[in-house]
Amino acid sequence: MSMNSYVDYEFYVMQYCGEMEQDDFSRTVIKASAHVRKITFGRADNYTDDDSVKFATCAICDVIAAHQKRLEIHNGMDVTSENTDGYIVAYAQERSSGESLEELLNRKIYQAAEVYLLPTGLLNWGINDADEW
Repeated sequence: MSMNSYVDYEFYVMQYCGEMEQDDFSRTVIKASAHVRKITFGRADNYTDDDSVKFATCAICDVIAAHQKRLEIHNGMDVTSENTDGYIVAYAQERSSGESLEELLNRKIYQAAEVYLLPTGLLNWGINDADEW
């Protein structure tokens, strides 16, 4: 079974108004689609043409790309201030106590997708009416 993405670059730029370069988008879209598939328990596969699924995938692409950029620059942390004179860097505390970077990323991914998918019923854990949606 091949892994297909829920959105293409044209939709990302034209509808979602994303700003990521196409190469960066191509590196994140499969992983973003996998996250959508996971949090919807595979039900998103039945709604690949739905804009809610596409927008959620785009939002996750942006979260993943921002996370990768933070990892490359500051080991996954957001800088709140920096002083190059004495080289002092202050970081924002995003993680809950004991939360790993991966757990933080997964939380941000879910929050980004939830905005678009919650009204659809695709995030429901049990038997739902999403198929009638």
